[in-house]
Amino acid sequence: MKVLLFGYGLIGKERYDALINLKLSSSKDIHVLDTNYGAKILSTPDFKNKEYSLKNVNFIDKKSIDTKYDLVIISTPHIDAKKIFFEYKNLSDTVLIEKPMGLTLKDAEEMHKISNDFRKIFVGFNYRFFPPIQKLRHDLLNNEFGDLISVSITLGLGHQPGADKSWRLDKKQIPFGSLIDPGVHVLDLINYLFGGISSIKAISSGNFWKKNMYEDISILGKVHTDVNLSARISNVMWRSTFELEVVGESGYGLIEGRGRSYGTQIYKTGKKWGWTEDKSQRDSEIIIAESNCEDSFKDEIKDIFITNKNIAATSEDGYNAMKLIDEIDDILKLQKI
Repeated sequence: MKVLLFGYGLIGKERYDALINLKLSSSKDIHVLDTNYGAKILSTPDFKNKEYSLKNVNFIDKKSIDTKYDLVIISTPHIDAKKIFFEYKNLSDTVLIEKPMGLTLKDAEEMHKISNDFRKIFVGFNYRFFPPIQKLRHDLLNNEFGDLISVSITLGLGHQPGADKSWRLDKKQIPFGSLIDPGVHVLDLINYLFGGISSIKAISSGNFWKKNMYEDISILGKVHTDVNLSARISNVMWRSTFELEVVGESGYGLIEGRGRSYGTQIYKTGKKWGWTEDKSQRDSEIIIAESNCEDSFKDEIKDIFITNKNIAATSEDGYNAMKLIDEIDDILKLQKI
């Protein structure tokens, strides 16, 4: 499979390795374009670092881009991804762009309009492919917890010293602050697992990074018509955190951990009043799945081209996530009036 890959940073390399490991492409088949490669600037990744393997990587420049590819992958900083998408969208009938899909609702709408029966646009929401998330979704579809009572979800990170100087906290790159990065993952999971959220209320606080954008956000709403949902999204949470709890009339499910370099993600379930049959409620809980989630990027590619289980997020999913961002942003703006 002939592939054009924009960006060979941490995520771009994951996509590259996935194509090779799945035997969908050889190194010769993958044209890699990264503007930092060969440049005399400090970059992430540092291509001059001997630990960063560049063996057999087929780097090209813009002049060497071919007229047609089986797949275009865009794994660059957000603002670059948007520009690249609109400039090179006609090079393939299949495009995978890392989240978010654009930087505004208008961007997402324009991208979504391009997608049709003959041109597929996918959005990189790799959290969908974490094994504990998939197990929870299975249990939700099978009504394992009975009628739902409440849902709570937290996603928090704290970046690193000096992050205020990186693109990850550049207001041009993340115009909605933590609501878009990392929050867009939370909003996609709400749509994916529960079919959306209504009756939204939201507040935000903090200006630690001195960027005058959303940092710590709390969201309340309803899913499944009348089930309470609470969500917290933060880029000033010094203990990297991901927690998702679903409580139903007969039991509950709980996912803890972000996976990958942040540590194992664990999904466990418990019965209502399980403590009556064990030493304690915690002792009664059963671990259903635990994973380092290292294969999520590969599994996303696999779903699109091999297994076709329709787990991968489409342009419609990307658009719906941006609609939620836009709606919550309007609510948060009212705080400043």
